[in-house]
This record gives sequence, C-alpha cells and structure tokens, in this order.
Amino acid sequence: MKDPLIIRIKLGDKQAFELLFRKYYVRLCGFANKFLDDPDLATDIVQEVFIKIWEGRVDLDSEDSVKSYIFKITQNLSLNKLRRSRIESKYLEILKLEYHENQEFSVHESLLAQELGNNITLAIAKLPAECRKVFELNRIEGFKYKEIAEKLDISVKTVEAQMSKALRILRTELRDYITVVTIALISGYLCF
Repeated sequence: MKDPLIIRIKLGDKQAFELLFRKYYVRLCGFANKFLDDPDLATDIVQEVFIKIWEGRVDLDSEDSVKSYIFKITQNLSLNKLRRSRIESKYLEILKLEYHENQEFSVHESLLAQELGNNITLAIAKLPAECRKVFELNRIEGFKYKEIAEKLDISVKTVEAQMSKALRILRTELRDYITVVTIALISGYLCF
C-alpha cells in the first residue's frame, strides 16, 4: 500500500516532510544515541538523516516502510560516524604525541600529521562565518548547543542547522584526505 505522506514528500510538500520530522525526530535521536552515547552527536546524525531524505525525496519508495528506511539510515550514519571517529582518534593521538610530547616519528608520519593539521585548519577556515563560529564553539571550546544558542542569541534549531551545514562542508573538504589516511592505515604505513 502506498504511503500518502511519502507521496507528498516526493512531490516536495514541505508540510508533509515536517510531519515526518515531528513523528520520528525524538525517537531517531534516542536510537542514534544508543550507538554514539553522545546526545549532541546523535542530534547531528538525525539532522543529517533528514537532510538526506529531503535531498533524495524523489527516489523514495512510497510502498516501502518509511519507518524501517529512516531507522536504517540512522543506524548506517551512526556506525559510519563511529568508524570515522576511530580513524580521527588515531590521528589526533599522533598530533598530541607530535606536538605535546615531542616523541620521535618517522618523516612520513610527521608529514601526515602536519598535513592533517593543515587540512583541518584550512577546511574550518573555509566555513561560512556563522557555521565556523558555531562549529568552533561546539567542537573546539566544548559548548553545548543550548549554550551556543544563548551566547549567540539564536535558536537551538539554528545552531543545529549551522552544525549540520559545517559538518557537511568539512566532510566534503576533507574527503580526499580521509581516503588517503584510510589507505595508509590499511596498508600498514602508519603504526599505532
């Protein structure tokens, strides 16, 4: 049986999309948080889920279960985030050792660590001003979304939207580098 809500979303009906959002948002945040154990990150993932659904709305199948589909996307994005976090953690560890403990590294590892730092700095610098401010307050200074909203006198929803935008831009900007890092890890060029 065709789902009339999905048919409306496929046609670009924003009210239908908002109904879908309201129906599943809280449950998806809880579901993502079970994987990530970080409510703010779970919120980011769920925002990304809804962005993917809206951007790919034309390809939605009105006969499939939207509930299963939306939870599967949330699970996949959460697991992908965990995998990326593990890789990022390894590189952050290199950076910490490189810059804080002055341990000796091979020339290759030192260059990769330096390149990673430079690429992250450049990618953050390319963010639009509002996105960059929100991103830095959250990820660098450790402020929660509510605290950022109060500090910048904007809504929490605006903070969420700016963080989603910033993360999407950063993923795009760092995509090539992350591929190189993954290949280096797999092929054993980097030892941890």
